Amino acid sequence: MSSPIRQSQYSKVLRRSTYITLITVLFLISIKAVAFWFTGSIVILSTLADSFFDFVITATNFFLVRASLKEETDEHRFGFGKYEALSAFIEAMFIFVVSVFILYLSVQRVILPETIPYTNIALIVMVVSVIVNFFLVRYQSNVIKHTESTSAEAEHAHYFQDLLTNTAVIVAIVLVGNFNLTLADPIFAAAISLYMIYSSIGIFRKSTDILIDKEVNSQLKDEIKTIVVSHPKVDGFHDFKTRQSGSSKGKFFMQIHIEINENTSFEESHNIVDQVEEKILNKFPDAEIIIHVDPNDVVEKVVWHD
Repeated sequence: MSSPIRQSQYSKVLRRSTYITLITVLFLISIKAVAFWFTGSIVILSTLADSFFDFVITATNFFLVRASLKEETDEHRFGFGKYEALSAFIEAMFIFVVSVFILYLSVQRVILPETIPYTNIALIVMVVSVIVNFFLVRYQSNVIKHTESTSAEAEHAHYFQDLLTNTAVIVAIVLVGNFNLTLADPIFAAAISLYMIYSSIGIFRKSTDILIDKEVNSQLKDEIKTIVVSHPKVDGFHDFKTRQSGSSKGKFFMQIHIEINENTSFEESHNIVDQVEEKILNKFPDAEIIIHVDPNDVVEKVVWHD
């Protein structure tokens, strides 16, 4: 397992991502508003409304993510990392609700087919939207690769849905206009909606896990355990607890009771704790660590082995 990204770099990448996403949405709103002003197209109006809702949810994400990156205060000693998970939770719910609604409309269109109105400007606006969304989604994929951020994953899912939907509209317009395949639009929309419902449930679960303090992943815990028991004077450990702080895999809180020989002096015990903590921080520099010392003659040993 590679070392997680440092919190400082994580914050920098995530801030840049939220800025770029917000600016991109404002750009899409602008070109769609201008196109609607000159054409009065209902198709453009519907995509404009969609972009407006994108802006609302992205702006919410923008402020929540920025809040999650603030330094801890005297009243919030564990920081604000859960704001990011809350942002992902809200966005996942938004994606789920919108996808269910689109699925409902798709079924209605299959039962009562409607012809998609065609205008050149509407088609051009949709093509521009697809191109812009494509590059935004690629950028967000790169952000996820480097940060594993839950909020970035939610944003990616949101705009990937837009990319698929807008692409489906273009394909449907072409198929309806040239081959009179009126069912192409609702069938594509239904397939995309089902996929996005599935994706939103995954993001919902991940964000909920962080909000309710689920343990960090087992691979990370095993790495910490290996570090702890590698110290020659640590005989075992127990009551090992962890929880994630936000979505940064390197930012987490942990506490553990280590077991050492009962004849070890107070000073030496303190040195052992410092040495174990230093080793953990060398691997996970943004971790918050609490280590308790227990003499091994008064505890029931829980020794971990490879």
